[in-house]
Amino acid sequence: MEKLMYLMIFSVVSIMLTVTSHAKTVVTDGLVSYWTFDEHNINDGTVKDVWGENDATIVGNPEIVHGIDGDAIRLDGFGDYVNLTNLGDFGIHLPTSTFEAWIKTSFKGDWMTLFKVIDPVNELCNIIWGMDLNRTLVPEKRGEQKLGFDQIDSYPYKEGNLLIYFARKHGGNGCNFTAGGWKFQISDNEWHHLVYVKGAEYIDEFGEMWYETALVLDGIWEWKTRTQDLKLEEFMPFSAPVYLGAGNKDGESEGFFRGLIDEVRIYNRPLTHEEVLSNYETGSALSVEPTQKLPTVWGALKARR
Repeated sequence: MEKLMYLMIFSVVSIMLTVTSHAKTVVTDGLVSYWTFDEHNINDGTVKDVWGENDATIVGNPEIVHGIDGDAIRLDGFGDYVNLTNLGDFGIHLPTSTFEAWIKTSFKGDWMTLFKVIDPVNELCNIIWGMDLNRTLVPEKRGEQKLGFDQIDSYPYKEGNLLIYFARKHGGNGCNFTAGGWKFQISDNEWHHLVYVKGAEYIDEFGEMWYETALVLDGIWEWKTRTQDLKLEEFMPFSAPVYLGAGNKDGESEGFFRGLIDEVRIYNRPLTHEEVLSNYETGSALSVEPTQKLPTVWGALKARR
């Protein structure tokens, strides 16, 4: 009987190891922080960073509901958001980075923020990193002047448009500001995997080095642009926290998100197309999870003897 029990244990463990070796897992190379928003990873308003050291803080009264994988956070657009902290030294890596999240929303009534920080460097410059939905920097009427960095408060509502922000200190006290807009169909009350990749290396047919910025929706690279200007010394760690589900503008929250957010990850490097697709197909499986679960199963089987 005892031999039979050990044979059963051996068989179960072998099956688990086989499944684990073939199961897809989330890309962890360059992973800085990962917030699952699963209920067991939230304690008294603190959201555990299951990979790094940047535990987040919930502000307001959002709900924890069923998500794309496990649980998700539902924000109502009326003061709810998540303070992700200043993310340690992540700001240094901003020009070569990746932001990734699953979102679900049906709201089209106004512009809102997925994540953003406007971090003042001095009176003339801010380091900006973020993404707004239903917003554009291009005025509706022809002939009007295109809006710039100093007119950020005037960026108009535009249904079905996604706007990304990226600014850094540039030479003395000046700023180098870029923003890009993209037409999309996300506010359809369906789950969408949204990835913002910055600084992916690209060599053209003439051998020139470029750096790509890309927006990836549900595994498809929908929009990208290229630049040769990448000066790492123009970046520094954030002094202000990054907000998820709202924008942090000089310590004030704005642009509250309405909808669900799940499986938020940031990387200190640009993910490749293959890695983004792998994460899209994987869901939330971390490579460390099977090694944590295996001893638990082994102990449970031994206890049955």
